[in-house]
Amino acid sequence: MKNSFLLLPVIFALSTGKLCSQTILNDSAIMGPGYSTQVFYDIKTASKNNSAVNNWDIAHTSVSRDNCIRANHMSGLRVFQYPKGKTDAWSSFDTSGWRSWKPLWNDIHDHNKGAFNLHNNLAKWKFGWGTYDVNSNEVSGDSLFLLAWAGMAPGTYTRFLKFWPVIQKANGDLVFKYANLDGTGETMDTLYQTAATAKMYKYFKFTGATKPDREPASNNWDISFNRYFELSANPMTGGMEMYPVMGIESKRGTRTVRVFGRQFKALNADSNWIVGDYTKSFKNDLTGIGSGWKSFSTGSTGWTLSDTMSYLIERVRTNDTSYWLMHMTGFTGSSSGKIRFSRMAVRNSLSVKDNFFGTIKLFPNPASKVFYLTLDMPKTKSCTVSVKSLEGKTIMSQPMNVQASWNAYTISAENIPAGIYLLQIQSGNRIITKKFVFE
Repeated sequence: MKNSFLLLPVIFALSTGKLCSQTILNDSAIMGPGYSTQVFYDIKTASKNNSAVNNWDIAHTSVSRDNCIRANHMSGLRVFQYPKGKTDAWSSFDTSGWRSWKPLWNDIHDHNKGAFNLHNNLAKWKFGWGTYDVNSNEVSGDSLFLLAWAGMAPGTYTRFLKFWPVIQKANGDLVFKYANLDGTGETMDTLYQTAATAKMYKYFKFTGATKPDREPASNNWDISFNRYFELSANPMTGGMEMYPVMGIESKRGTRTVRVFGRQFKALNADSNWIVGDYTKSFKNDLTGIGSGWKSFSTGSTGWTLSDTMSYLIERVRTNDTSYWLMHMTGFTGSSSGKIRFSRMAVRNSLSVKDNFFGTIKLFPNPASKVFYLTLDMPKTKSCTVSVKSLEGKTIMSQPMNVQASWNAYTISAENIPAGIYLLQIQSGNRIITKKFVFE
């Protein structure tokens, strides 16, 4: 019988892939009343680490080549860039008319854009709060900020500070200054890069000038159950505004995609595991899972969860990339902050890093009928993907164009016999070859 092959770009609208029955694992995360606890979760090992949601005010990235400073709006912190001068206005900081200043909010999708560095001008090496020096590799603060902590009643504030990110050193240390508006209590402090070894951020709480060690090592978690502000409908007024929500965030480097169309249990019981159209391909999105998996009804039903919405999560560790499906099954709301969910593994993948082709991932491995290939930031614009027998016979071969960013493809080989094969990717005289399994 003649084999048929198809190689297509994927927006994860996939079909006919077979997945052998996997074990569904049930678990829960408890944030506590009022969602007071952030729960860091490892999707593979089910390990959990907890930290208070409001035990920090600002967080500075541990990526030394980045300049992100995020604000914890859940602690009440509101950030306003000072519009009346630059750093030379520190001593004459004037807050008259401050209520007309526009508050700055963290970007909830981009890990690298906090409230302090939302805007940048790469042509002038300006990054929201500071300017980058290409010779010293330091970012020197060129802006001042008003920090205001919101009170319980709308429009009220309990504390004000002026804030100056002074310099981000080449090694990643952040030196900053803060004071009361009248200049009293002026303090210079530093968030040291060494405090965030193998972690995402280093944190600071202005009350008590504490530096909480609140986050597990990056190799010990993939997602977190957290509370944050996003643009949504205020249930009291119905208007769209920045409003606190409970959602699921992804660690930097953890990619997710939403899957919908059939019940989660069907993904395990049915050999056709891809059950509908994916709304988007994998993305490194802080709130790729987010808060949209639940909705609130003002009637007697309370919280409603979709029976046909799940999430595919790419868990990345050194030499260990795996894929997990996650489906939320229960939610108590703010009374106890308990989220129940099911998860199951979706085969291991073949993952290869190459200086020329970038990161190559093929999954599932073993595969049956259909497998999925991703190329991450290759240095080539075109290549040929081939499947060959161990003896070198070409089973299929397909040229394809690639972008200078993440690319995804479906490769279908309907009648290929079970066995071990070679995946070969070639561009010019450059070739990379790896084994994989059809079953």
